[in-house]
Amino acid sequence: MPKYLVFVALTVFLVFAIRYFYFRPILGYGEACPEFKCQNIQGKELSLSSFKGKYVVLDFWGSWCAPCRAENPILRMFYEQYKDAKFNSAEGIDFLSVALERNRDQAITAIEKDGLIWPNQVIQEDRMNSDMAVKFGVKEIPSKFLISPEGKILLVNPDFKELDDYLAKNRLKN
Repeated sequence: MPKYLVFVALTVFLVFAIRYFYFRPILGYGEACPEFKCQNIQGKELSLSSFKGKYVVLDFWGSWCAPCRAENPILRMFYEQYKDAKFNSAEGIDFLSVALERNRDQAITAIEKDGLIWPNQVIQEDRMNSDMAVKFGVKEIPSKFLISPEGKILLVNPDFKELDDYLAKNRLKN
């Protein structure tokens, strides 16, 4: 095999390895969720303890992020499907969306346009350097976490099928 092909193959491998380790979440299954304090867009103080006893779907997104905006209708559907659900090991479920922005007004417009109607909407204007993004090790968006009623990480960046399967499995049957 020619040396330049070996060089190209090694370079490609290194790029993918570096990308994998850089974007790999710092939090994993069963780890304690980092304590946080923030304010929602209505000015209400939120913290991890605000959600004690409930599942929390924590979604990091941005108004400027096309994949995030494409997921918002699905997330809205999940909210409608699970907002009043009862679970085996939780009192209910809350959704917490954290918009990583540079412009608060653009986030408000996107929240309204995309119909994100749950009350726990947070806007942090330092994008990936915001307090919440740093605590959760978010380096790309969209990023999602499912947090247990006890404040443990259950799922990291689940796709919607994985999230739905987990919630449906733990939902009480009517």
